[in-house]
Amino acid sequence: MNNFGTIKSTYNILLAESISKKTSDGKVAFKNYIRTIKENKALRTQFDVYYSIENKVESDKFKASEYVNECISLLDIFSKKEIKDVNFKLTENKMFDTVEIKLDDAKVKLYEDINTLIFTKKSPTNIDKIVDAKSGIVDYILNNKKIEVNEWNGLPNSVISEIAVGKFNEQYADLSESEMKAISVIMGVNELDKEELYKSSIKECLNIINNTLTESSSDIKEKLLATKENLLNRNYNKETFISDISKIIELKNNLTQD
Repeated sequence: MNNFGTIKSTYNILLAESISKKTSDGKVAFKNYIRTIKENKALRTQFDVYYSIENKVESDKFKASEYVNECISLLDIFSKKEIKDVNFKLTENKMFDTVEIKLDDAKVKLYEDINTLIFTKKSPTNIDKIVDAKSGIVDYILNNKKIEVNEWNGLPNSVISEIAVGKFNEQYADLSESEMKAISVIMGVNELDKEELYKSSIKECLNIINNTLTESSSDIKEKLLATKENLLNRNYNKETFISDISKIIELKNNLTQD
């Protein structure tokens, strides 16, 4: 496998499963993956290229096309063999083949198109293949949605990406169990899991409030009832999931403080 997008997703899922199952092997493998990326310029550049394109939002087709050209050109200083070799090293971990990849069709196509632009030799016979791949990436960018970033508990919504560029070791120890569970789900691709996490987190907060109401003073009780009403009126929204779940987890942490 030489597709860095798929490799990156595999390690993200590996970490998520390790967190959710409370095992250490996946975390160790992920840390080694991060260390390898930090120490190898070809891998760091690939990460930047994939991340930049994957998160780019642009409504102008010409600008989007030029953006793709500039991103891919960053890898021109490396030979195709060098890139393949360093990518292969990331797949040698014994746990790599244990992960089942489930990506949505848009991401699969995006990663394949980027891979095509990186590894396809420019020649008269390959022009159509290269043009089709670039066109697919441009379409992805034109239809991409901007993700709102909100700070919560010192971590931005881009926490998953920040993990992938080496901040995991610094922030890992400060995450609560709820936050770790949220990261586990966010890093996955299953929409049903995200909705289930959202609903279960709401339910947990409501249970805490209900148990606290009887022992609270009138002033506190009024605030708790207002919070309860707010929670009952909330519905799952996949577009604002990260922001919403962050706030709910923060509320839960506040409610459970001594």
